[in-house]
Amino acid sequence: MATDANRVFTDKELLDAGRLTVDLIAEHLKHGLRTDAGKLVQRFQKELMTMFFSYTGWEKSILECIAELDGQRRSNEVLASIEDFDIAPERRIQIEGVAQRWSDEIDAIAGLVDTGSDAQACERASALRVEALALHDSLMSRVSALLSILYESHGEKELAWVLSRVMKPESMDPDGKLPFREKVENIMRFTRSHLLPFSVSEDDKKVTFMPDPCPSGARLIRAGHYDSPRNNAIVRDRGALTYGRESLPIYCCHEPAMELGSVLNTGVPLFIVDAPEDVGITPCKIYVYKNPAEIPEAYYRRLGLEKPEDLIAISD
Repeated sequence: MATDANRVFTDKELLDAGRLTVDLIAEHLKHGLRTDAGKLVQRFQKELMTMFFSYTGWEKSILECIAELDGQRRSNEVLASIEDFDIAPERRIQIEGVAQRWSDEIDAIAGLVDTGSDAQACERASALRVEALALHDSLMSRVSALLSILYESHGEKELAWVLSRVMKPESMDPDGKLPFREKVENIMRFTRSHLLPFSVSEDDKKVTFMPDPCPSGARLIRAGHYDSPRNNAIVRDRGALTYGRESLPIYCCHEPAMELGSVLNTGVPLFIVDAPEDVGITPCKIYVYKNPAEIPEAYYRRLGLEKPEDLIAISD
């Protein structure tokens, strides 16, 4: 726990940060906090759109990278190969019109909140979250399959290049100079776009996120995506993309890629993933340090980097 003098977030802020927005909407309506519930409906919309455009954009960018490496014909072939719905039926999706339909549904839910139709508003918000989570999992399956094919064709070097192109840590802290609170709040918002709960705690040195399970990488592992018939790749190159380990499931490699990208751009990792040996079973912990100078050097070394000597604390 953080001492009062070094406290940035209240207990309630930390608790609510990782709760499902649809649950908070229902709770606020139960207590007659209609205006606050309406604000949460808008927060929910941002989560939905962040998830949708992040994953669809990621898929598009990976296919563009494959086309750049191997030509458009090969990119088309790769896309067709992951859409073998007998192997992975969850990848059969229709994304045309989804964003507009969800926006319309959010408007309808907001209207129900305004008119006092609380039960109906909560029911429709919950149903929308279930629908969006299913699409999240489908898009995640497609992305993981694309990365697997790319790695198996080209290896770690090109995988690192592609991840550096498609991951955008600067979206949460453009130049590494955001005040600590604002940076953590941005990470909270992005984590909620996975539409699953997580816990957040604070001590004197850092804030710790702990999803259980991780809403993306661990859920792919637990759902058997690295086993037959999907057979996603395991990256087996000791280097930055595996945190210097012998291996790491390919989807999980986007985390070290984000850390590496943010360090190279700003000198400080956007966040630090403390991944256990049994990734996918024991939960990962994600750290955001209040004082960058206190980040242990080992977190830089595992990326093949040296810790900068001129780090400045920003923890307002």
